[in-house]
Amino acid sequence: MRLSAGRIAEIVGGILEGEPGAVVTGAEVDSRRVRPGDLFIALPGAQRDGHAYVASALDAGAAALVRRSADLLPPPEGKALIRVGDPLAAYHRLAAHERDRHSWKVAGITGSVGKTTTKEILARLLEVRWRTGASEGNRNSTLGLPAELLSQPEDVEVFVAELGMSHPGELDMLGSIVRPDLLVYTRITAAHTEFFPDISAIVRAKAELLEHVAPDGVVLLNAMDPHHEELAAEATVRVVRFGAQGTAAWAEEVEDRGLLGSAFTLVLGDGRYRVELPLAGLHQVENYLAAVTAAAELGVAAEDSVKTAAELEAAPRRGRVLRLPSGITLVDDSYNASPLAMERVLALLAGSPGRRVAVLGEMYELGPMAREAHQEIGALAAASCDRLLTVGAAHAALMAHAARDAGMDPSAVMEAADAHEALELLRPVLESGDLVLVKGSRGVGLDALVDEIVREEVA
Repeated sequence: MRLSAGRIAEIVGGILEGEPGAVVTGAEVDSRRVRPGDLFIALPGAQRDGHAYVASALDAGAAALVRRSADLLPPPEGKALIRVGDPLAAYHRLAAHERDRHSWKVAGITGSVGKTTTKEILARLLEVRWRTGASEGNRNSTLGLPAELLSQPEDVEVFVAELGMSHPGELDMLGSIVRPDLLVYTRITAAHTEFFPDISAIVRAKAELLEHVAPDGVVLLNAMDPHHEELAAEATVRVVRFGAQGTAAWAEEVEDRGLLGSAFTLVLGDGRYRVELPLAGLHQVENYLAAVTAAAELGVAAEDSVKTAAELEAAPRRGRVLRLPSGITLVDDSYNASPLAMERVLALLAGSPGRRVAVLGEMYELGPMAREAHQEIGALAAASCDRLLTVGAAHAALMAHAARDAGMDPSAVMEAADAHEALELLRPVLESGDLVLVKGSRGVGLDALVDEIVREEVA
């Protein structure tokens, strides 16, 4: 984005105070992330109102989008305030305008698991041919994704956007802003079930995006996921399937190399290609198939996608393998967790050599299915690891109890209330040669445990 504060005021129907010529080159909803040239959008949060941080945000950025009635000091020289009735609605209007202003293609990624990894892989594959931008990390919500769109460089040709949700209606809102030319669905499974009565409701919510796909666009569906057939029935644009024999792309002769990744024969179009994929876990093959199918739709040659595959690495906190000086191997998958994602990484752990240690945090937002899901993961952990440490409150305790009930030696099962206590319990039991898996919902804070282990190793 590159717009003047005055032009932004016109787009959102706001009242301008300060410098109309202040140049805005990005946007941010978190005052701590504001950079020079950013537009700060002041929004009420669960605990704090963004209007309290307008002054500091203006010091760092160029302008702020604020509530019309907010009692604020005049902006500093060279900066601007744009007053509107509803900052969130104005923010979304500005993002939709930015989408309209460009001729770029937008590739959207949604689903329940593998979204961020698939997005990262696709962005790498597209860079071979196009100037590519992508949403950062998992900034996939109605708050984070518009800021990512508004912060793309002017010369971007393709924007890869991760589209997430926690409640019904959120994807409809995001879809109306980004209007993807290509939409990829990863597997749909039980996630955020606290806010949905069943898996069918999750599928319906994911389907909200379909009406926003460009008329000449395409929807990519995983042929191995039965829930995707419901999406195919609702799609009004071209549908391309991947993942199973006879579809646009599938894998044969798959070789599981554990933490080193996998190798397989990619069948894409009329060609067959041997792929070396250095991402831990066989589930990454599925993510790659989704991305390579999308890349082919956007004109990337199969040979280029195969070459790029060998250069991929896991995104931070999403299965990244860290080999520490002490001889411990740490698998950092601490960003988030759902039952299927837990099952996948425990399968990786089960097939790996060495003493296997699982540090598992609670899975949040599962609602009525939370009790059963945590018990199932605990029982699975008993068959997958040699030592288990669960982290969190009641549901973490359920995992620990289920592991013991499934036959795991009680002395090999530990429980911690939080990441700090988990670290204290973990330190004295780790040994050279251990393989340590760390995974849990973001709110458990296991990323801090990973960072502290790494810091102590290199200190």
